[in-house]
Amino acid sequence: MRLALEKLKDGPLELREDIPATSWDLDRQDITFVDCIRVCATFTKTISGVEVDTAVTTHKDIVCARCLNQIRQVVTQEFRKNYAFADLDEYLDIDNDIREEVLLNFPVRVLCRPDCKGLCPDCGVNLNTEKCRCTGKGGKKKV
Repeated sequence: MRLALEKLKDGPLELREDIPATSWDLDRQDITFVDCIRVCATFTKTISGVEVDTAVTTHKDIVCARCLNQIRQVVTQEFRKNYAFADLDEYLDIDNDIREEVLLNFPVRVLCRPDCKGLCPDCGVNLNTEKCRCTGKGGKKKV
């Protein structure tokens, strides 16, 4: 998202853009960004620079770290950045800052839900949907 500073007058200016998720190379092993990344940014001229309030909505297919199910998540994150006039030329391009915020907000472990029970380490059943088939300690069936 790029703004010519000459377009920024006294009041706030709102811009919206849909960016193809594939163009930003955000995917990793357990997260695939799908559809478009929706960006809504409000640019406000201040005494010393430009303040930008941004809302970014992403659609992700994730693989849960506990149960290995794949689900779709829609995440909206908001942030504010300030840019000093001294650091700007005639344009303000915020794409790198948006990408950085999305990357910095990746979870360490991706879960389908906070209370995911995961897989039984012995019989491999998804404990969210089925009861464990193991009948003894360590998953060994009693004889």
